[in-house]
Amino acid sequence: MDNSTGKAPDGQDASIIQPYNSNAGSVDDAPPVVSSDYLNTAATGPNTPISPRRRAISIGIGVSSLFLIAVAFIVRGEAERFVTVGLQFVPLAILAALAYAALRSTTAAVFTYVWLAIVMLLVVLNSFASVMLVVANLDSVMGQQTLGIRPSLDEIFKPGAGEALLWTTLLLTLSVLVALAMLLRPVRVMMSRIMPIDPDNFVHKIGLSILMLILFTSFTPLIALGGRPPILELINSRTLDNIGAEAGIGVRPVDLIYQFVWTIPATLVAAGWPIVRKFSGTLVRLGMVRPSLRQALFGVGAGVGFAGFSIFALDPGINSLWTSLGWQPTDVQAFEKLLSQLITPLGAVLIGVTAGVGEEMAVRGLLQPRIGLIAANLVFTAFHAFQYGADALLSVFIVGLVLGLIRARTNTSTSAIVHGVYNFVLVMTSVFVAGQAGQ
Repeated sequence: MDNSTGKAPDGQDASIIQPYNSNAGSVDDAPPVVSSDYLNTAATGPNTPISPRRRAISIGIGVSSLFLIAVAFIVRGEAERFVTVGLQFVPLAILAALAYAALRSTTAAVFTYVWLAIVMLLVVLNSFASVMLVVANLDSVMGQQTLGIRPSLDEIFKPGAGEALLWTTLLLTLSVLVALAMLLRPVRVMMSRIMPIDPDNFVHKIGLSILMLILFTSFTPLIALGGRPPILELINSRTLDNIGAEAGIGVRPVDLIYQFVWTIPATLVAAGWPIVRKFSGTLVRLGMVRPSLRQALFGVGAGVGFAGFSIFALDPGINSLWTSLGWQPTDVQAFEKLLSQLITPLGAVLIGVTAGVGEEMAVRGLLQPRIGLIAANLVFTAFHAFQYGADALLSVFIVGLVLGLIRARTNTSTSAIVHGVYNFVLVMTSVFVAGQAGQ
């Protein structure tokens, strides 16, 4: 059911979609495409120069991205919220664009390494700050500062903060070392034995490095805090009440729209548009093709069926396992508080569309063909580690495996339908339960 045609997709030169051959010295030595485009690389050679139009578009994207970063320090209100969401995606899109440009430019390669170092620093600081906000006794500190009292070190941090910060430092150091190791060719050669990457492809090198960093740093706060998700800990903290930040940490319907607006173009750029691919070729690379009627119907049915399985079997089974082992489950009340504004029919539609399309494009469409089903699913699971406990993450991983298998057998469009319907049914079930409880 793979939608391969044995030829280059529209908008893409056939010379740049050759599969990686582990026995060849470079991607240019690989044989012509004769099978599925599922494992085709995004490598390009010097024989396919960037057109002036694509160069202009690329420069425009870069300038606009830098302008956005500058604006983030100026705007306030709803515009600030929109720009803040964008800052989660723009640095990665810039890194991808630079990496593609570096395929033909040594100068671009230098800028890629510089920007990689900046992005790595931002990712590490974000993970460290997530732990710091939880272990810092901000409510006490702010209260004493209001009275003009200088708090002591013991008053600044909560009990157990030292151990949590030590684990955070050790895990983040390990994360950086793993990410830097991906820049070494022998390491990438070993990785190419378990995932479909080309160790000689510059884009794959940079992508693998930042993905490993994101993967490890995303799990760091959860591990350092003893299995307590940092976002849920902040929701339960009195600090939010004191500083009026509770409304800022909860997810609003418009926040999903903002995230979706940024996810789509960032994913397109990461897939090579407009530097090495035209728009149509980029969509084919991501697996975002028109599904057949059979695939669409399968997507709807599978989404409903899998949601039922999750509600009545998967989640209760995992919860029962956690309870029997005496492990701490995810704080359901805090999680419901986080998503309270989305437990509506409108929220169900928004979560279905934004997560179904956005997450599938980014994970199953962009990552899975390059790093494989398991690694891509680990990244997908890591994205949820800031608000889910280990039990919920196990559920996310299982759901992601099913979606990955569907993508591998069909296309990203079909897995997006399954994911969207699955999320819609889950949220509507919560709406129904909440309505019954309110009667």
